[in-house]
Amino acid sequence: MTPSPSRPAVAAQLAAPPAQAEARHRGELRFVAALVTLALLISSAPLVYGYLATPPDKHFVGVVYDVPDHAQYFAWMRDLARENLAPNRLTPEPNAPAFFNLLWWGVGRLGAFTGLDYAALWALLRILAALALLGAGYAFIRVAAPHAQRRLAFGLFAFGGGLGVVWVAVKYLRSLPDAPFPFDIYTAEPNTFFILMAFPHFGLALASVIAMLGLTLTAYRRRQLRYALAAGAVGFTIGLQHAYDLITVFAVIALFGLLVWLRDRRFPAFLLKSGALIAALSAPPAAYLSALVLTDPTWGRKLEQFDNAGAWTPLPWHLPILLGAPFLLALLAFRPKMLRSRDDAQLFTAAWFVAHFPLVYLPVKFQIHLLLGWQVPIAILAAGALLTTVRPWLAQHAPALVRPTLAALLGLCMVTNVYITAWRVLDFSRHTAPYYLTQDEVAALRWLGERTTRADVVLADLEFGQNVPVWSDARAFLSHWAGTLDFFAKRALAAEVLDPATPPARRAAILDQYAVTYVVARPQNGPPEVLAASSAGQLTQAFRAGDVTIFRVRKER
Repeated sequence: MTPSPSRPAVAAQLAAPPAQAEARHRGELRFVAALVTLALLISSAPLVYGYLATPPDKHFVGVVYDVPDHAQYFAWMRDLARENLAPNRLTPEPNAPAFFNLLWWGVGRLGAFTGLDYAALWALLRILAALALLGAGYAFIRVAAPHAQRRLAFGLFAFGGGLGVVWVAVKYLRSLPDAPFPFDIYTAEPNTFFILMAFPHFGLALASVIAMLGLTLTAYRRRQLRYALAAGAVGFTIGLQHAYDLITVFAVIALFGLLVWLRDRRFPAFLLKSGALIAALSAPPAAYLSALVLTDPTWGRKLEQFDNAGAWTPLPWHLPILLGAPFLLALLAFRPKMLRSRDDAQLFTAAWFVAHFPLVYLPVKFQIHLLLGWQVPIAILAAGALLTTVRPWLAQHAPALVRPTLAALLGLCMVTNVYITAWRVLDFSRHTAPYYLTQDEVAALRWLGERTTRADVVLADLEFGQNVPVWSDARAFLSHWAGTLDFFAKRALAAEVLDPATPPARRAAILDQYAVTYVVARPQNGPPEVLAASSAGQLTQAFRAGDVTIFRVRKER
């Protein structure tokens, strides 16, 4: 008779993971590590090319996309590196300093400590944000997706994108000057790969959103408030930099709680406690930023101008193009019964997926930002569609087409990101503004950096002016579509000042009204000698580097 094993031995056998499961887990981690490495390498290609391809007469600004907004962030970094409170130097009007962004405060302080310039700091931040985002994404997928779907879900999360490239094809087929519906192509918020490439602040914000929601789900499943406490701590940091992302977090938690209540026919008291704890930690900093916008005239007017960019969520019938094949596959996978699922992870994923439909069309100026995070439930559902619906159907009805069809679908999921990567490299190969400055422009900016203070106001065209707060302590007359108050009026006034045909009295009135101390003229503005001659002695040359001239404004006594 074989002796029976002792109870401790049985417990040890049950507690120990099977060798097969352990090997499978290690294989999954290796796969994820390989995808993370691949994502970092490919997303870094345009930035690396931008530096390597810089000709001797040019200076690469170190930004992959959206120079105006990044110039704003770099100006904040410059100020917050030295002070906890900073004014808005993207506009000529004097304004009170304030604390308004934890991320750029931290990056600015890192720059002050290390001596790195803004471009090096941005490159470092991009890598750190990418690792945080991909790590948070995998952690959530590991919690929420079935094991068989995790690898595919993570790949779709990291590399999936829309079908906006069709508008690029339309542009060339119809010989249009630009692609129609550009927001269907270049909206970064629901596109993880584009975020990895060009928007590290979005990456950290999305990593925080994923972490908060993942911790909330874990707290509910384990009935442990410490996870909710951790989610609240993450929410505190979001509240001081991307407060509007908390709308998504609380909308998903609220919908999940409602669905749990309906499913279980019992009020989810623990989830309410978790939500209250998260709100108690994350709401105060968000309330502070809200109060700043409501009470400070400068920051309030800045938010009012948010629609100057014309950035709104594309209309609902554009969502299949904006979000692409992963979205269509997610719709194929979604079933209303998921909203009653006994599986908490599936219920949470379904709630997150559904919550974004109304969120992205809220009547607020920042509605397009609420697309951020939708790619997470989309990737999980899309992976389910491919593995449990599409592949089995093909295997039954057209076995020979299984691999080519799945390969084609995966290609459609990534095609726009392939285009975006190639397009950035092609764009950088032109070595043109705003991604490249001439060495003369750099010399002028350095001259301003050495001689100006916050008491100075520098007037230039927008292309040059957006760099002024980055390189110097001066206030810019015209710098940013939202940060410059009365942006369109200032743009018209700057054009008047730089136009030699403007009457001297009119030019003097503009310069005096805004206390302008320097005017920068470039070839785009005409010969500087003509401008100086037309100013009736008010503009005197202070510096010249090649075709860039800085005039000092003579004040009337």
